[in-house]
Amino acid sequence: MLRTGIAFLLGDGLIQLLPHLPSVQPWGWLLGAAVLLLLVLRSATGVAFVLGLLLAWSSAAARLADDLPTALEGVDLCVRGYVASLSDTTATEPQFEFDVAHGDSGVPSRLRLGWYDGIERPQPGELWQLVVRLKRRSGFANPGGFDYEAQLLRQGIGATGYVREDSRNVRLAGPASRYAVLRVRAWLAARLALALHDDPMLGVMQGLAVGQTSAMTADQWRVLAATGTTHLMAISGLHITMIAALAAWLGGNIARWRGAQRWRLTAIHGQVLCGGFAAVGYSALAGLSVPTQRTLAMLCIAFAVRALAREFSVGNALGLALIAVLLVDPFAPLAVGAWLSFGAVAAILLAAAGRRASEGVIRRFTRTQFAVTVGLMPILLGAFGSVSLVSPVANAAAVPLFTLAVVPLVLLGTVLSAIWLPAGAAVLQVPALLLHWFWPVLQWLSRLPLAQWHFPQLPLGVHVALGLGALLLLLPGITATRLTAAALCLPALLWRPQLPATGEFRLAMLDVGQGLAVVVQTRRHVLVYDAGPAFRSGRDTGELVVVPYLHSQGVRAVDMLMISHGDMDHRGGMRSILQSLPVQQILVGPSVPVAALHSAALCTRGETWMWDGVAFEVLHPGATQYARDNDSSCVLRIRGTGGSALLTGDIQSDGESALAATGLGQTDIVIAPHHGSRTSSTRSLVDATRPGLVLFSTGYRNRWGFPRPDVVTRWRHGGAQTLATAQSGAIIVDVSAGGLRPPQQFRVDYPHYWRTR
Repeated sequence: MLRTGIAFLLGDGLIQLLPHLPSVQPWGWLLGAAVLLLLVLRSATGVAFVLGLLLAWSSAAARLADDLPTALEGVDLCVRGYVASLSDTTATEPQFEFDVAHGDSGVPSRLRLGWYDGIERPQPGELWQLVVRLKRRSGFANPGGFDYEAQLLRQGIGATGYVREDSRNVRLAGPASRYAVLRVRAWLAARLALALHDDPMLGVMQGLAVGQTSAMTADQWRVLAATGTTHLMAISGLHITMIAALAAWLGGNIARWRGAQRWRLTAIHGQVLCGGFAAVGYSALAGLSVPTQRTLAMLCIAFAVRALAREFSVGNALGLALIAVLLVDPFAPLAVGAWLSFGAVAAILLAAAGRRASEGVIRRFTRTQFAVTVGLMPILLGAFGSVSLVSPVANAAAVPLFTLAVVPLVLLGTVLSAIWLPAGAAVLQVPALLLHWFWPVLQWLSRLPLAQWHFPQLPLGVHVALGLGALLLLLPGITATRLTAAALCLPALLWRPQLPATGEFRLAMLDVGQGLAVVVQTRRHVLVYDAGPAFRSGRDTGELVVVPYLHSQGVRAVDMLMISHGDMDHRGGMRSILQSLPVQQILVGPSVPVAALHSAALCTRGETWMWDGVAFEVLHPGATQYARDNDSSCVLRIRGTGGSALLTGDIQSDGESALAATGLGQTDIVIAPHHGSRTSSTRSLVDATRPGLVLFSTGYRNRWGFPRPDVVTRWRHGGAQTLATAQSGAIIVDVSAGGLRPPQQFRVDYPHYWRTR
């Protein structure tokens, strides 16, 4: 069964790797014929593989068919439907998922909406009529970055958007019965909030009780990621197994009572019924995430085997659970949690193969932690580009604390809070105190110099070798096997991306939506020019885009951070960069607030420096005072042996005139000023630079319509090729001794079938 499950996964996963989804004709008929042939040949593995292909293919086609048509983007639409997600109790502006029951033709069945500047707080399960403005699935596309569009596809969301201020926005009915579980989760989360008030650990405890982690802070998530303990802070497989085992034990004892004997119930019946119901109930509270589905499937199989008194190996149970999860969610391979969940179980099974059953508890726990750390390393590097080196130590303390004390007390307190709030609040104070006591330990571990080790993005061959090496380390073996495993892992530890040669540089304009972030690398130095925008949620593109990109390139320190001016779409990610990486020098424009920055200096015309044979010069601003902050942006010119680049910030016509008067000379790459607005990219700048390549940093369907068509035309008439991040994703150009190499366009070069552009 394990082999069949893996074959089913491979078939499903193959579809998820396709850049474009093939049409049904003629491939569908060929696959159907292949299934018949494999059935005749009695090849269960082959049948499972083809069925996995067909399931994923048909599911993906159905999801894509539900996408928002381009004609409906940016149009006010009136829809009726149900709030289909938990409310964020800490957010000032609600965001929620919305199941559409009635709307204009072409509106997807599920939306993700924000209600900005609104006073209404839609509750889960309520029926609403809303006027919305939508756009197709959209997310950033950058090396090392998170694929938000894949997440939206997996969650069945066909469009995102926001609620318009309109008199037609009205609540039509109370919660529907089909959202009963969601309502229970929301009610319990609210009871926990009442019991704990403003306790900093509220988000952690809501996550443990009902799987809602929206109240957790960005710093808490950072600490958990750095210590490898994120899996404990929501309802995990370990917690569900513990609750199911406890319920099974209670059920077995209850079945021995005289009253139960009248119904001819045995201890096995009690264990199966109570354990199964507890597992299903707790998994439902977790929202049935992929790791939860895996645990629930394995527990149900175990209880069924127990009830039928059959022999069933753990490997077969894992294979059957894998098939069950993929049948429920064919897009599970797009979720990192699925790989981590099944990978952890597989690693533990491999490490336990051939071991003595008489091993001590401490030795068994140590081996398990080693197996999980080594086994999950290839997955973690592929998904996040980093591993926690303190994870075994942190988990050695955290797992017993959470499993034996925190989780049982949180669940008991939640039940009591639902019945009588003061009693629940009293009980919940105990796990809250335990968390407050333990949290400084995690913080200390997370601040250790090598707590989290970031790897550059590995080539496919190196990554495969690392996976094989990890597999050999988990299997029992002799010294030669261990040496072979170490040799296979070594390339991943030593790999470094190719750097520009002396006199050359690499310019990467990252996809940050409506904002700007540029990374310039020479042989041994790194400059970050602007940091992209910050968002209402409290997150920013420094954290989401710039830092992951730098890590993917093997960058461990920034030599200079230059913020062109004070607009939030250029400086919004600045603080995240400063908190994540050492920064040697900071240069800012006159309009950037520097009160909170240490050792920041103003960029001044005439300032120059040389890195690895590449010359940098600040061309603007001078002594002139401008009416607009945009015109005081720092402008930087970079000259290598094979070409030059001009980074212009948000200067507009006045700043461009002053800049052109200095005599710029021909420039190979120009970052278009002010994202391509009509008040910038004047004829004087075009004629002064005569670039071969002009790059626009713009958000998809931004409300200003940047870059303006007449601006793009003006640059093209000047002989330039134009590219925009909204269509290209991150744009990376290597300026070598022989000139500009063809630009890399991340969205174009790494296509996926779920991307809408």
